[in-house]
Amino acid sequence: MLKKIEHFVTNIMEYLGMALLLLMTATVCLTVFTRYFLDFTPGWGEELALISMVWFGFLSMAIGVSENLHIGITILDHALSKKMMLYLDIFKYAAVGAFSLFMISEGLTMTEIGLGNLLPGIQLSSAFLYAVVPLSGVAILAYSIIHIIMLIKNGQEV
Repeated sequence: MLKKIEHFVTNIMEYLGMALLLLMTATVCLTVFTRYFLDFTPGWGEELALISMVWFGFLSMAIGVSENLHIGITILDHALSKKMMLYLDIFKYAAVGAFSLFMISEGLTMTEIGLGNLLPGIQLSSAFLYAVVPLSGVAILAYSIIHIIMLIKNGQEV
């Protein structure tokens, strides 16, 4: 059941990430075209590309936790027993989960501060730019908890 929920949420985040990457690419191409060929730069171009890049990056980070794609030191894999590796994997996801709590807390603070500011090019609240930090923090925390439960339950990764 947990694996199905994780897969569903990951699919939504992957499709959103693909849409954001496409939006960012199209925005940058359009901005470059208008700047060099039409001597006009849309004021919203750079900001829209920035928002897309930030959201894409943070959502990708959450997907990386889901897929166990983060950087690891594999030299210990051969030196430790399976039981010790299980404990190390549980610790790894607990540490990632603890960091996600920091992301949620500080991301909410940044988002709250951003409510009073507008991005000048697109007249959108800066809070929208920062809202992805706590959102991805929640996703990372959920993925970490799912991985820990599956490790304890099955003795292996999901």
